[in-house]
Amino acid sequence: MNLTEQRQSLGQRLFINRDFGLLFLGRLVSQIGDGIHYLVLTWFVLDLTGSGTALGTMLFASSIPAVILAPFSGVLADTWNRKTIIVSMDIVRGLIMIVLAVIFQAGALTMPVLYVATIFSSLASVLFGPAISASIPNLVGQDELVKANSLNNLSRGATMIIGPLVGSVLLATGGYFGVFLITGISFILSAISEMFIRFPEVTTAEENGGKVRAEQEFFNKLREGFVYIWNNAGLKMLVFYALIVNFLAAPLMGVVVPYLGKEIFKFEAQHFGMVQAAVPAGFIVGTLFMDYLTKKFNKGSLLAFGISSQGLLAVLLGLGALPRFYGSVSFLVLFYSMSIAMLIVGVLNTLVNVPLQVMLQETVPDIFRGRVYGLMDGMVQVLTPISLASSGVLVDNFTMTGILIFVGLLIAIVGLCLDASRSIRELYGEKVVV
Repeated sequence: MNLTEQRQSLGQRLFINRDFGLLFLGRLVSQIGDGIHYLVLTWFVLDLTGSGTALGTMLFASSIPAVILAPFSGVLADTWNRKTIIVSMDIVRGLIMIVLAVIFQAGALTMPVLYVATIFSSLASVLFGPAISASIPNLVGQDELVKANSLNNLSRGATMIIGPLVGSVLLATGGYFGVFLITGISFILSAISEMFIRFPEVTTAEENGGKVRAEQEFFNKLREGFVYIWNNAGLKMLVFYALIVNFLAAPLMGVVVPYLGKEIFKFEAQHFGMVQAAVPAGFIVGTLFMDYLTKKFNKGSLLAFGISSQGLLAVLLGLGALPRFYGSVSFLVLFYSMSIAMLIVGVLNTLVNVPLQVMLQETVPDIFRGRVYGLMDGMVQVLTPISLASSGVLVDNFTMTGILIFVGLLIAIVGLCLDASRSIRELYGEKVVV
């Protein structure tokens, strides 16, 4: 075997094939930017306001595009060129971040400006997500889906470790300007990598009755996606439970945990950056065992276990938020305790997300895949803006302990109910004894 063949063989072992490898590397770069941006956005809002309500409102604004446009983004992913969507949305997000850097440097970055930029960046992400998820089964074989999704999870974990750590260092040395600028550049570099991917053409269904107007065709495709999900009892039940879990869990990671770290435990940016990096470190740890776990256990059981365990972990974190606990221990105990908790959250998230992605990619036909992803994303997040907006108010008016224990118990109960659902067990290919 010559040197070129050896390199190709190594590349295939690491990245499956050339096109998926380019997608992997492109996402790797942009996800570093995501990790930096999230940390700094959270810190910037709390620095300006010190208010959980303000942070919740910011996250509320960022979630609106997902709720409104996610169902339509799936139709676009099944109709438009997926490569065009993926590349252009990374470019848009990069330009938004670069403009934010310029505005900040001019001393004009205010909360209203941040709201507008966050909404447009979220809009680009909504269009980007279904196109990426729907394309993966076209770039790899069916027997490589677990590996491909595990690699994506590994990429997300590695970059989310690097992102918060780099973000905290940049924040301490170069300020917000450097953070926004580097985030923008990372998205542009990601888009450049994705330009070289050979995406397969989207398979489209034959239209009955001849030509139809573009608007009618668009809404016909949207309706077909709804019908596909509605007629699948397992998918319908999965959306219902995911809606509840997302409503309960989104504010915990978006508002409660950052507020707990900054305002209660008094962490500095670099300390909270390291705590945040523990979540993606958990992604990596979980990914290492994912191939074994999906062969040893049913994917639906992993999903239910991951959800229930995260609920119980929130309860433990709530007990740690008691003043009698955090007031009587050293800073290092608080730091390591919260880091370990976030590491476990990352592992448990992997047990939920990777098997879910594989199940959808294995069972949903290509002509519906983008619409199913988009519609599920939209339906699952329909209540998220309400929960994010209200969570900030709750944080400012109730104890951390009460919020974490109450929400954690509800999440654990939902996970148990999901595990008992016959239709979801059948969706994941689990035999059900009558």
